[in-house]
Amino acid sequence: MLLAAARAGDGEAFRRLWEPVERRAFGLCFHLTANRPDALDALQETQIAAWKGMHRYEGRAPFAAWVLAIARNAALSVVRRRNPHDDLLFPEAAEPHAAESGFDETVAGLVDLRRALGTLAPAHRDALLLWAGGLTYEQTAATLDVPLNTVKVWIFRGRRSLRELLG
Repeated sequence: MLLAAARAGDGEAFRRLWEPVERRAFGLCFHLTANRPDALDALQETQIAAWKGMHRYEGRAPFAAWVLAIARNAALSVVRRRNPHDDLLFPEAAEPHAAESGFDETVAGLVDLRRALGTLAPAHRDALLLWAGGLTYEQTAATLDVPLNTVKVWIFRGRRSLRELLG
């Protein structure tokens, strides 16, 4: 009923479908873009694309899986549009009390994780991020449009590679 209303253009129905998945979509966007402004841009693109594309949602996969597939594509588009030298031009300033708070270690760990994720095969990374973002193996397979066992292998290999890379 809610889905039919959203497909018919009911904004309130769409909002009720969107709210439960919004956090997970943002998390995926943030993992892929590695910064909040780009993640928010990707999230906004995701919401707009989902709203405009409601008539194309067939219901074969859960709504969350469909939205996360859109989020993945939006985040990757944002990353592709980004100036490759942004990190060099605008380095993040260190926190004044970083040494006392453990901030440096946390940031270093996140940087290491991001670099390690960047070395994974794209299929392994995508499957791992969707799964780590809360999707089941089945939902991840539906989102990536691949067989379930393929997703299980990709996630296993991605996790194994991360363990090797991060020690």
